[in-house]
Amino acid sequence: MSFLCGINGSAPVVFNYTGTNCLRNNATISGSDLNLPSITVSKLNNTRTVQRLMTNIAGNETYTVSLITPFDVLINVSPTQFSIASGETKLLSVILTAKRNSSISSFGGIKLLGNAGHIVRIPVSVTVKIASKQ
Repeated sequence: MSFLCGINGSAPVVFNYTGTNCLRNNATISGSDLNLPSITVSKLNNTRTVQRLMTNIAGNETYTVSLITPFDVLINVSPTQFSIASGETKLLSVILTAKRNSSISSFGGIKLLGNAGHIVRIPVSVTVKIASKQ
């Protein structure tokens, strides 16, 4: 509901279909903050941090982060290596920084390489990049 209420002009439609008053809840969430297995930022204004909660559905494993950076974007992931037990969850923080202004869409990804051979891919897409003036 927080995502739906965060879409500009959606409050009357959300209320019509669900009976939920967006103005009372006043909690909104951006689409890039939904815990999806991908990251999309439609307007990267300097720097943006998104988080992803990872749940291990296999056996104990240690993962190392590998990056394929989108054009004109710097990506930092924390932690860069972690161990995760079966059923455990870990929070990944992803910092995206625009290197220069661009309206060209760019694509990359985050790969988590497990020591037991598992590979987890998180596609990353950024459409408009606005770098800070230095």
